[in-house]
Amino acid sequence: MRFERRVRLPWLIAGAAGLCVWCAFLSGLGGWIMGRDLAGREQQAIFATQIAERKDLPPLGVLVTRLDRTGPAARGGVQRGDTIVAIDGKHLQDARDLREYLRTLHPNDTVRLTVLRDIGGENDVSLKLDPFPGDSRLPYLGVYFTARGDEPADL
Repeated sequence: MRFERRVRLPWLIAGAAGLCVWCAFLSGLGGWIMGRDLAGREQQAIFATQIAERKDLPPLGVLVTRLDRTGPAARGGVQRGDTIVAIDGKHLQDARDLREYLRTLHPNDTVRLTVLRDIGGENDVSLKLDPFPGDSRLPYLGVYFTARGDEPADL
């Protein structure tokens, strides 16, 4: 009986040491992966900061990628490629600002859009909002945009 205990003890010690080596390896591997990820994120932040400091960036706003041909924006003279920079005098940074402002309005309300066009500069366009197709309680502008490459939306 005593002989069996002595044989098991070296195996237990070797197993525990092997387990410690394996855990140390996995910890080191995880640290290396996290370090690479953090370094990549740091480089992205530096790049984004350098881009934001450039002076030749286009103004903030909502880029119109498509229009509903029968919608209020098309009837009011908004064109594909225009950038909506303000609505009723309130400057827009992105589509979220436009969406939030439109939520405060009702169908048949009149709004004034300030659009920036490559040729012709900044124009003011007044238009009357239609009811949203499928929900007549919501206002509809008839503007399609792409907030991100994979997230099309319409207002």
